[in-house]
Amino acid sequence: MDARSSGAATLLGALNEACEDFQRYGQRVAATHGPLHWELIGRIGPGEAPFALVGVVLRYGRTTVDLGVDLWVRDSGFEVSGYTTVDGRRLLIDLPDVLTEDIDEAIGALREYTRRLCSHHNVLDEVA
Repeated sequence: MDARSSGAATLLGALNEACEDFQRYGQRVAATHGPLHWELIGRIGPGEAPFALVGVVLRYGRTTVDLGVDLWVRDSGFEVSGYTTVDGRRLLIDLPDVLTEDIDEAIGALREYTRRLCSHHNVLDEVA
């Protein structure tokens, strides 16, 4: 496998791990907060710049909380962002964008942002 193929395989593996982390997070929050619907988000898409989005949506009563990490492939390299929104409008957590040409640094940011978002055990309490 050449270096580009190896980098792509590593990136896909990291995205898969992030999906697994968000899935465990959704299950954990649902187990501790009673009647709650959660849904895993995992999208890869084309556009001006290819992207991947991984995260989880929590629906609790009339409130919807989205936690996610975006990874964009741009001409200048990679852009990674992490966020939590409430009802699609209010930004609860906005992690700083990471811009890098290094795929390993982009993967590191993806993993770190996933870890940070999934560490919020009381995200629904923070919304109240």
